[in-house]
Amino acid sequence: MHTILHEIGHAFVNEFDIAILGKEEDAVDNFAAIIILNHIESGADIVISAADMFAFESEDKPEYYEAGEYIDEHSFDLQRYFSTLCLVYGSDPETHSNLSEEIEQEYRADRRGFCVELFNMKNRNWHRVLSSAL
Repeated sequence: MHTILHEIGHAFVNEFDIAILGKEEDAVDNFAAIIILNHIESGADIVISAADMFAFESEDKPEYYEAGEYIDEHSFDLQRYFSTLCLVYGSDPETHSNLSEEIEQEYRADRRGFCVELFNMKNRNWHRVLSSAL
């Protein structure tokens, strides 16, 4: 479901000529997560599964990348994993308090507050874009 909504996000950006500042791949990852978290029952489980897939895909990656991989349109899989978990945690910190350990192990402890702010900002912005485009 995350992958389908990710691709719908690309179509949406293209169809409505939405200005994306930064990587479009990251923006549509966020789009998919926000839609699922807000509008699908047990959406957090779906988004966590998508994050787990990013983590799985990062397992066989080299410690160092070729220079060309740093300019790829996708963020690294491990970045996508933590960014996605951060959105889930930020959407409902009490319900997803179990994710705070995962976030803190790799991030600083202050990332929990950042994840709440990040979710609120991305949620507000995507809903603003959606309401003006439709």
